[in-house]
Amino acid sequence: MDSGFVLPNVGPGPDPLSLWEYDADFAVLLLHRDFYCSECRQQVRRMKKRYDEFEARDAEVVSVLPEDRETAAEWQKQYHLPFPVVADPDTELGERYDQPTRFGLLGKLHDVIGRMPAVILLDLRFSEPIETYAHRGDSRTDRPRIDELLDAIEHAATLDAEDQEVDDPEPAKIDRVPPRADEGPLDDRTGPADSEPNSTAAASTTDDDPEDESVRNESAELLDREHAPKPQRPLATPESVDLPEDVELRRGTNDDVVAAMRVLQGALLDVDGSTVRDAAPDGELLLAETGDWIVGALVVRDGHIEGVAVRRERRGEGIGSALVEAAVADENGTVTADFRAGVRQFWKELGFEVEQEGSRFWGVRHP
Repeated sequence: MDSGFVLPNVGPGPDPLSLWEYDADFAVLLLHRDFYCSECRQQVRRMKKRYDEFEARDAEVVSVLPEDRETAAEWQKQYHLPFPVVADPDTELGERYDQPTRFGLLGKLHDVIGRMPAVILLDLRFSEPIETYAHRGDSRTDRPRIDELLDAIEHAATLDAEDQEVDDPEPAKIDRVPPRADEGPLDDRTGPADSEPNSTAAASTTDDDPEDESVRNESAELLDREHAPKPQRPLATPESVDLPEDVELRRGTNDDVVAAMRVLQGALLDVDGSTVRDAAPDGELLLAETGDWIVGALVVRDGHIEGVAVRRERRGEGIGSALVEAAVADENGTVTADFRAGVRQFWKELGFEVEQEGSRFWGVRHP
């Protein structure tokens, strides 16, 4: 088998790294923009959180930085990633797998303005690695969701070499279009009532009690709302939280991004504006509001809380805790966060398991 590349590895695994030495069926290459890219940092944190799902599919993740070994080591020191972190100062892998750049030669010379992100899935089961899926971003925020990558691996596992060795291989057909808040319920959604109809429901006639029909309609509507994508789903306030009477929680929209950024920046949080803008249409910007005044904001992406803040004059009233509890309930799964030492007690009191990672702390709360 072609060794593919031999590059310095500052993460787990052999150093230097030749990926094909790994006993894995697939490799997921994360081709980053540069060391300072905030979206790249968010991406590896999310991958870390769900790394076990890639392992379960016999896929190895590789974080590829177009930086020297020392810079890559600093990256690993900050995030303690459980997968290889490769230093690729000459952009060998970026060139090999057509990582996109903008602004011509200038963009190629300066990663910070030109290099765009890419994710490449390689099938290692055959004599030569086969590129079976690729997502080449056209902006710094254009990245595949983790569920899309997992689906692509599962799709590739069903193929053999002849299926994949074509002149222009088509990736797995996966819908990446995010739902919009103005879209209606999905027409093809099947709930428990649809998949296991009972004879009573099937035999209903015009003699049904109108009150029973109303109850059924209300139940169906509730089921749709509970299974709807986040932008369409109302944000529930957990019964366990004790919110001030004048404060309500809701999802933020594109119109709330500026106000939310003011709250987050007021707390000196390192949350990029593009992250907040991307979170809003995905239903992942959560707000605490009194009247028409936003007093708290939380941003969550793929189960990772990027930041939560409350206006100084409303702190100490349980608003931040309520936002976190609402986010945990909304995710209905494992939630993670990273934060400074000064607020670790806040996260511990919310049930997060906290451990130190370099100068910051990492928290995990399981369902």
